[in-house]
Amino acid sequence: MSDQVDKKLTATDLKIMRKLQDNGRLSNAELAKLVGMSTTACWKHTQRLFNTGAIKKVQAIINPSMVEKETIVLVGIVLDRSTPESFAAFEQMSHQLDAVLECYLVAGEVDYFLKVRVKDLAAFNQFHREQIISLPGVRQVRTFFVLNEVKTDGVLVF
Repeated sequence: MSDQVDKKLTATDLKIMRKLQDNGRLSNAELAKLVGMSTTACWKHTQRLFNTGAIKKVQAIINPSMVEKETIVLVGIVLDRSTPESFAAFEQMSHQLDAVLECYLVAGEVDYFLKVRVKDLAAFNQFHREQIISLPGVRQVRTFFVLNEVKTDGVLVF
């Protein structure tokens, strides 16, 4: 979110965002009641929040064990070159990998961190062998297997 959008958010906008972050399944009528406004005004505020990008999307959070994706691996990637072209090529390809939930360009000993979710160690081994090491410019891969998910709610406090 840009600084320009930050300045345009009202207290009502922030209330709406908090309520939707807590429960994205609220109907407009329920949301309007919770934030103390008419359904029409609430709808207009909410649509503006989506249109400006203040709210990116609303989605369901799936229980990984129900879809056999219980293993999380954090993968550090070092590229062979630090150029805008090599970064762009890597980032473009990372979007095409279904097992990659998140990809971050970072400062430090690696260039990128990937959050990968797979069924098990064998599935990660196959993913690593067939997809990660074939990504453009990958020179080194460092893997970290998650032993326990300690905090995963991902709620922004504002």
